[in-house]
Amino acid sequence: MARLLDWPRGLGVSDFQWLSGPRAINATTTETVQGVTQTVASPFGAWSFQVTFPPLWGARSRRHRGWIGALQGGANATRFPFIDGDRMLPAEAGVNIPRNDQESLASWENGRRWSNGRLWKGQYPLVPVTAAADLGGSQISLADAFWGRRLDIGDFVGFLPFHFGLYQITEVIVPGTYRIWPTLRAALTTDSFATLKPVMAVRLMGEGAAQVQRDVQAAQNMTASFIEIMDYDVRDYFAE
Repeated sequence: MARLLDWPRGLGVSDFQWLSGPRAINATTTETVQGVTQTVASPFGAWSFQVTFPPLWGARSRRHRGWIGALQGGANATRFPFIDGDRMLPAEAGVNIPRNDQESLASWENGRRWSNGRLWKGQYPLVPVTAAADLGGSQISLADAFWGRRLDIGDFVGFLPFHFGLYQITEVIVPGTYRIWPTLRAALTTDSFATLKPVMAVRLMGEGAAQVQRDVQAAQNMTASFIEIMDYDVRDYFAE
């Protein structure tokens, strides 16, 4: 059984490039008797992308190279916490926190920190799902809470608990009801929640899809190319 690894803590990316995004596969083209060309396609396909890592050294470099080795050229998978650099501002999402929720820090009312010296971190709130949807569905319905009825074309969402997938809004049917791409990787129930911090399961695209290299200053100029693993395949084949 293959393994599902965690993304190394604190490992960021300096560049993100889609290799395949919203697309259709098995497309066929036909021409009508009036000479109009029509393309019909199946709206599936998987996300794939390339990331570039910033310069790394010390413990973070060791964690990175160990993680790349453990992925074994695509034999094992990893969680990928997708961060949208163009995600809606907190005010647009109906919450009052600074734009970068990873850095929005606060202390207790008495000014004290947690016992480990860390502060609170603000989070974008979750939004309840209001209608069940089957695996492969392309329509979602969200509650009228926070950002649930504020999404628009191009926004990214995910779901939890126990749901690997990244979805882009492609149509606002009515506020709170949206068409998404790709189709749902797992079914939704009214106990599910939508999140603006989706988590995907991905694997390296091959043995040469990642490099580990270092000069005298740092490990740098490193990239890795990943392809999405479907939620149901994660549970069947990457459960260790």
